Amino acid sequence: MAPMKRIVAATDLSSHAARAETRAAMLARELDCESLDLLHVLAAAPLEMLRRLLMESSGEMERRLMDSAREQLADIGRRLTGEHRIPPVNSCVKTGRPHAEISAYADAVDAGLVVVGAHGGGYVRELLLGATAEKVLRKISRPLLIVKREPQGAYRRALAPVDFSGPSRPAAMMALHIAPQAHITLVHAFEAPFEGNMHFAGVSEDVIHAYRARAREAANQEMHKLVSGCGAEQNRVSHSVEHGYPPSVILEKAEQIRPDLIVMGKHGQSGWEDALLGSVTKHVIHEVDCDVLVVNPGI
Repeated sequence: MAPMKRIVAATDLSSHAARAETRAAMLARELDCESLDLLHVLAAAPLEMLRRLLMESSGEMERRLMDSAREQLADIGRRLTGEHRIPPVNSCVKTGRPHAEISAYADAVDAGLVVVGAHGGGYVRELLLGATAEKVLRKISRPLLIVKREPQGAYRRALAPVDFSGPSRPAAMMALHIAPQAHITLVHAFEAPFEGNMHFAGVSEDVIHAYRARAREAANQEMHKLVSGCGAEQNRVSHSVEHGYPPSVILEKAEQIRPDLIVMGKHGQSGWEDALLGSVTKHVIHEVDCDVLVVNPGI
């Protein structure tokens, strides 16, 4: 995987967003990135409401808001540079639709990673909970790190759910890359096709168990191929294949190993297909209390 040169941290300047700013700076240092960008978007809808309320004075108020945001970003940038010993931070204030501006800016600077907070005082507060989440996750083509915890240091334990589709290897590789000091656990949840129908059809438990065992063996073979293809040191990666409903398996594994990062592919097959907008990824993001990185298969 190519070195990560640039990280973009989108912030709404709230206290919660400071977690994302700090994690982005820590990663910029740990991964020896060339630059870190802080991006703040003044949402178009509230600005339009401001214009309607203030009428002729709205332009001056808008300029003040822009200037205030720039000053706050500059202060944050100086703090991050000093605390984490990274190159001077770039800062940018935009107006528009947050999800579109974040995606466009990340593309414009060729960001290797976009970092946001899980909660905040504006659009970031809604990132996981409403329409903004769906729009950002659907729109963005870059890896998206959602920071939920107060950073305490480098990532030490990462969980990467895989389903052996196209995005699985990029997700595993990204986990190894973004968390160079972490132990990575790969987990695959399998459900034998039509297993439930077989129960209803009166197929014996022995036959069903044998069928499930063959499905497990096939999954284990795929897992070994994936691990070998990642080229990681053996002591850095462990793996398991578990029978069950994917969200439940992932959450149980997370409860067991207590990761500080979960890395998931953006799309997959079966229950994982269009995962960002389906049940698995949304379920995991809502339920876990650790950071979550969503990886686009095209990285």
